Amino acid sequence: MSFYNRIKSINSYIKGKTTSGNVYRLVVEISNACNLKCSMCPRNNMERKVEFMTPKVFESIIKDNKETLEFVSLNGYGEPLMHPDLSKFLNICKKYKIKSGISTNCTLLDENRSKELLEDPPDQIILAIDGATSKSYEKVRVGANFDIVINNVKRFLDMRKEYKKKPFVVLQCIYLTETKSQINQFKELFKGYHYDAIRIRQLTHSGRDRSDSDYSNPMCSCSWIWNEPMILSDGTVVPCCQDVNGVLKLGNIFNDPLSKLWNTGSINSLREKHSSNMRKTINLCEQCNMYQPSWPLLLCSTFFNTKDLNMILPYAETMLSMHRYCK
Repeated sequence: MSFYNRIKSINSYIKGKTTSGNVYRLVVEISNACNLKCSMCPRNNMERKVEFMTPKVFESIIKDNKETLEFVSLNGYGEPLMHPDLSKFLNICKKYKIKSGISTNCTLLDENRSKELLEDPPDQIILAIDGATSKSYEKVRVGANFDIVINNVKRFLDMRKEYKKKPFVVLQCIYLTETKSQINQFKELFKGYHYDAIRIRQLTHSGRDRSDSDYSNPMCSCSWIWNEPMILSDGTVVPCCQDVNGVLKLGNIFNDPLSKLWNTGSINSLREKHSSNMRKTINLCEQCNMYQPSWPLLLCSTFFNTKDLNMILPYAETMLSMHRYCK
């Protein structure tokens, strides 16, 4: 069933159809609360009120879509470790046999929280660090302390060795003006520690408020609106993870099931505009420079379930970033 939905979604994107397959990968914003004000984050422009999704609401989403879902990212425009019920969300995913992942800024990853995560871990954890020196890191990750974060990460990696069931751990650094000269230094920072991958991530549309250069992507039809919706903390469904204020909202899960919102209503006209070379008529999409994989690459990706694909992508994106930006 999942393979069928992957094929159908990619095929619909390539052919410019207004419908897609059922949702097989999903981003759920369990909270939009965050303890930082990072310079590259669209959250600086967020106008929504801060909310925490309840485990009950989350379970209803997972239960209603358990037949098609492969992977759920418990992220969005918040820091997942701020949610007091994070472990309940992860256990709900396990209950319905759906793989899960989180991305954390590591500021709250103290010894107790590390133990909690490692005792009952998600399938993937992205440790988002974004800097190899105190000066560059704290300029990007406004409100964080470099030394504390590095100590948190290294302790977590040391503790991880003691557990039989290990999450797939990715160390992430966004390629920014402040960090682009530090990529090798970033890799050296964790030499001797055990992790699974380093991801040099491209800057997405959030960079529009910055002065970084060389971050443009083709204004072609966007594959993400056929493949990965996002549910905001208040239940609003948006077509992709780049809609910080829900301006392209498709509806709300309290009123309609996700499967309906993903294939009927405003999503159809949105896809039609993209496939008809009218993307620039959509304000949010015109400003977005989210990376667009080629259709051959997308077709190849259908042969991997989302969990396995997420294990490959850090290497692929790192190579792509180095090729595009490291002159």
